[in-house]
Amino acid sequence: MCQVDDEGISVLEKKPSLGVNPRDCMKCGEKAVVIARIKDPFCRSCFLNYFTHRFRATFGKAKVIRDGDKVLLAFSGGQCSSAMVSLVKRGLDQSTHKKLRFIPALIYIDEGLVTGQSKEDRATTCQRISHMMRETGFPWFIATLEEALGIPAQTTVQMKSPDACQAGASFHGNQDLSADELAGKLEEICLETDCTQECKDLLASVTSLTAKQDLVSNLRHRLLIHKARQLGYHKVAVGDSGTRLSSGILSSLAKGKGAAIPVAMAFVDDRCSDVTFLRPMREFTSKEIAVYNALFNVDSLFQPTLSTMAGEYASIDTLTETFVNDLQTNFPSTVSTVFRTGEKMCSAESDDPEAVKRCSLCMSVLDTAVGKSSALHATRFSLQLSRKEHSSTGDNSCKSVSLNDATCTSSSSRQCCGQGDGSCHSNQKKSVSAESLNETLCYGCQVTVREVRDLNQLPHYVLEQCAKMERRSRMRDEIKDFLLCEES
Repeated sequence: MCQVDDEGISVLEKKPSLGVNPRDCMKCGEKAVVIARIKDPFCRSCFLNYFTHRFRATFGKAKVIRDGDKVLLAFSGGQCSSAMVSLVKRGLDQSTHKKLRFIPALIYIDEGLVTGQSKEDRATTCQRISHMMRETGFPWFIATLEEALGIPAQTTVQMKSPDACQAGASFHGNQDLSADELAGKLEEICLETDCTQECKDLLASVTSLTAKQDLVSNLRHRLLIHKARQLGYHKVAVGDSGTRLSSGILSSLAKGKGAAIPVAMAFVDDRCSDVTFLRPMREFTSKEIAVYNALFNVDSLFQPTLSTMAGEYASIDTLTETFVNDLQTNFPSTVSTVFRTGEKMCSAESDDPEAVKRCSLCMSVLDTAVGKSSALHATRFSLQLSRKEHSSTGDNSCKSVSLNDATCTSSSSRQCCGQGDGSCHSNQKKSVSAESLNETLCYGCQVTVREVRDLNQLPHYVLEQCAKMERRSRMRDEIKDFLLCEES
């Protein structure tokens, strides 16, 4: 810029500012080694301070962890979970300012069955993961994804004593063993159980990749809750980054799961009453996490997933992930914009939280209580018409589920064997229809279950919830003549 004065035209000098040179750190002026966010150059030490401060601030703002709380860290060996464990380890250092004060432990869920890995390959992966977890010095445990199908329908919360969790422990199978008994027996982890074939059949019965990814995610979530209860942990931290959550917001909207976004993307996920999920890595993009791991030599292990080597149009999740990543390349504020917009979404609140009905698969609040003029009822009407057309042509597409539960009366006895709440325990077989199953599922999970060929392969706790609601509905119809009207 120029100005005219008595001596003629002269050039105005720019006001010197710290960090104008992109090669200089914006904090201390030293040589920068990385550019965080959009235009924020940092040197190595300043980037570490910036990264750790944002990580601890995420815990501090929520105020959900108290001194001495036990937190189970979901460790997959990937970039995000490895960075999370590294930051927790730094935060627990005695010399750290404002150190973290909770008691961490690690859990790894082997998902080799999903990608069709052999038993030998899964065992090798577990060996490598156990070596990485052992180096942290935290208690560690190992489980397999197929164990989620063995979770009982009525899970009794029995917390183990704090002394049961010791370093170097591996938790496997459905055996109730102490940490001392499991220590040093990693080679005995059972990768072939009764639930293994059931899980294979379930995944094989799913037609689309989108439904298969949703089903695996729900099974992983349920298994983490089950293991946290068994091990005595009330909080579970997962390594979901801001990039993953941003693409998850768009994919959830596309799949009809908009009602679950407020809790599925928040720092505190309290869908389960006794186990809370935390997302401390949500403030970082995948690029920032990768840079942190490279600068500070954080080991990570790549493992194939369902979307590995799949095209960008293979599923809704891969398509939205590609869309967000492409936009982020040219517009660096894409992830933060989508993420902050999703934070502002809120779900309908209830005066009585305990009376809220939740989905039997994803545990989100049921969003199916809508009027007859809604899109949900229009979709159901279209499905009914298509089923009638198929049945007229001889193609019976109506699905049903056969369960070993039952009716409140049997041929040998007319006395109910339950507790008066529809919890019948007879062994008489009955059939649960797909329409009855939809009554216990949110709209997004209804779409997922629609892609399952054989509903008998669904987890037992989902089918049991459906049967329980049918029993209660039948009981209500039987005693309706003896009930007082709400108006009176």
